[in-house]
Amino acid sequence: MNKKTRFSTVSLAVLTLLGALHFSISALQAQSVNFAALGSKGGKASASSCVLIDDKGTLATVVELGSDLQNATLVAGGKNVPLKYVVSDADSRVALYQIPVASIGLIQNPIVLGSSLSLKPSQAVYTSATDRSVTARVVSREHRFQGKTLPLAVLRVNHAQDAPLPGSGIYDDEGKLVGLVRQAVHHAPSSSYCLPAEVVSRIRSDHERNGKVSRCWIGIIMDEWVAAPMVESVRPGSPAQRAGLKKGDVILSIGDRSVRNYTEVVDAFYYLVAGESAKFRVLRGTEMKAFDVKPEVSPRS
Repeated sequence: MNKKTRFSTVSLAVLTLLGALHFSISALQAQSVNFAALGSKGGKASASSCVLIDDKGTLATVVELGSDLQNATLVAGGKNVPLKYVVSDADSRVALYQIPVASIGLIQNPIVLGSSLSLKPSQAVYTSATDRSVTARVVSREHRFQGKTLPLAVLRVNHAQDAPLPGSGIYDDEGKLVGLVRQAVHHAPSSSYCLPAEVVSRIRSDHERNGKVSRCWIGIIMDEWVAAPMVESVRPGSPAQRAGLKKGDVILSIGDRSVRNYTEVVDAFYYLVAGESAKFRVLRGTEMKAFDVKPEVSPRS
């Protein structure tokens, strides 16, 4: 999918450059992942928090620009443990790592993945799955930055103190993970941009199915400046054409995500996985129709 020519999207890397300076050494937690600097220009060492996502020792974290994805060390329980790189997503900067079998016990209690879809402005969230003594609040779901559409929407959250490290978990009232801190907001160190927890599920699903993480394509063209999420054209031989989508269809939902405009379609597309069918509900004239579309790896991936 693109607008009349291509997506007008801005990388989350721009947000990183503006927000990274607000994390201080004093924010380091007892459990963190340290990254070596890349050897190239702009390389820098960094530290992120992390969450354990299963009982097999799989960690999810966020890696800052300039840090070496392949050179990560878990710091926990007074020990430094080299981690095995599994997979990462360039758009979100979320990466998965494997703790060596002998060291899995350093981190207890895998998180339970929740959903960010029902989060509302002012809703209470927490930086601990169990401790409710410090409350943070959801501000908004951001689809644009500096006038351009982000490849996936991020949550803005206000904290009582400085924003936690990248990779820190954000939890709902039930103690379920609903987000991962991406970075502090530029000029607002007590606010953070957070990645929806569904990012972790999307990365795992793509890696398990396809052995890598790739952006998807179904072959529709949309106009960013048209208010309704309307299909401008469908490419011949594309997944969209094979499924039955047509020019003029107004997209109402993609999978379990309702969409009202172009930016919400872009966000929903981020969560599509190549080879995994998704239900597209559309308005065609006065008729409601549904189509199962099987995305393919984007030709630009």
